[in-house]
Amino acid sequence: MTVRKTLIVGAGDAGRELVVHLKKYSSLGYKLIGIIDDDLKKQGKKVSGFPILGKIQQLEELIKEFDINVVFIAIPSAQGAIIRSIIQKCQKAKVIFRIIPRTMDIIQGHVPFEAVREVLPEDILGRSILKSEQEQLKKLLCGKRVLVSGAAGSIGSELCRQVILFNPANLVMVDWWENGLFDIGQEFIKHKKDRDYEIIIGNIQDRKKMEWVYKTYRPEIVFHTAAFKHVPLMEAHPEEAVKNNIFGTKNFAGLAGEYGVEKFIMISTDKAVNPSSVMGATKAFAELLVRYFNSLYSTKYTSVRFGNVAGSNGSVIPLFQKQIAVGGPVTVTHPGMTRYFMTIPEAVQLILQATRLGKGGEIFILDMGEPIKIMELAKMVIRLAGFEPETEIPIKIIGKRPGEKIFEEVLTKDEKKRRTEHDLIYVTKNIIKKNGKEIMESYERIIKMMEMHNRKGIIQELLLILPTYRKK
Repeated sequence: MTVRKTLIVGAGDAGRELVVHLKKYSSLGYKLIGIIDDDLKKQGKKVSGFPILGKIQQLEELIKEFDINVVFIAIPSAQGAIIRSIIQKCQKAKVIFRIIPRTMDIIQGHVPFEAVREVLPEDILGRSILKSEQEQLKKLLCGKRVLVSGAAGSIGSELCRQVILFNPANLVMVDWWENGLFDIGQEFIKHKKDRDYEIIIGNIQDRKKMEWVYKTYRPEIVFHTAAFKHVPLMEAHPEEAVKNNIFGTKNFAGLAGEYGVEKFIMISTDKAVNPSSVMGATKAFAELLVRYFNSLYSTKYTSVRFGNVAGSNGSVIPLFQKQIAVGGPVTVTHPGMTRYFMTIPEAVQLILQATRLGKGGEIFILDMGEPIKIMELAKMVIRLAGFEPETEIPIKIIGKRPGEKIFEEVLTKDEKKRRTEHDLIYVTKNIIKKNGKEIMESYERIIKMMEMHNRKGIIQELLLILPTYRKK
């Protein structure tokens, strides 16, 4: 049996659990040499008999000194920048590296050895999930009836995974995508056997079906994540963007008020800010509908606006991975293109915190951190796949797509944001000066245009109701 000398980065809960697993499964061939951690109080101490050898900045010299073959990164609470630094040191030292990912089970201290995996691009982008915040969310969700639309999607499914951990009275997951619902259903059968949940195949555009869902399950908290989000596709099919993002939202959000839901949270996007695309404009209109319903019903309606989520369906990272798998080229639309990124678990944590803070009528803006150049992200993804950019996998500039911006914004020039009690969440108000009558009259005209497949008419109506919409 080959013996691989091993270091663990991180002496917290995850690192200590990993030490136990490595001792238990010695037949796997990992010989643990020691642990490194930046906590000054831990220096010179031991974990289950294994020494803490130093800090992260010493990683390269420790690898060389002890002839290390494998490094396990066991700091799921670390910022993406720290993970990037560790990976760069491992790549430079030419050792194998694996990571314990940021998932809620792991943050709460459950670290099965099979959770250890190769580093993925989303691991190097996100920020920490704080264990200390989970008690607040338990108070919000424990014993509540919760409904999630778009439950098979990237954000929706992670919302369901996290909500179920807080013991809601019932969790109802709605989506039209049967395969995705089947997958999450299988996952829940395996891991959440004792929890109360329902899987419903249904479309938010089907008002009668959605009314049956509300009437049958009487949700108290509703998360609306269902939306069409592909900018070029919606640019080509504006009637479908209207049908889902406006008509579907009107159905789903309106029923929440009619059935006395306590809180309704719509997931919006930074593309709704000064929209240059049909997708962004339809989400901006959906924000108006949510604001209007907040004035109409006792339900507390809020929107949560954020940018790109690393690894989500349709995001740039899976596209890069597919391109690398066939030998390239990796395509970048513009050399100066930047985007904000956060991981899916991080985004959902902040959505849940915004839900806790919401009093009705707000737009919450998530702090997305620093924007990342798509060109640099492409190079990072290529290197994580084991190749060198340009020399082994070419990068090709293909030009901007219809409706695409070089950089994203989270506020219009007239919107003002203010801090909340949470450091990573800001709040603003929708400043478009349209009353409920104007919004609903515009809605009726847009729906009529949609039914007639009048694409130019849809664009013209969106331009009229949304002063910040700039069709390009």
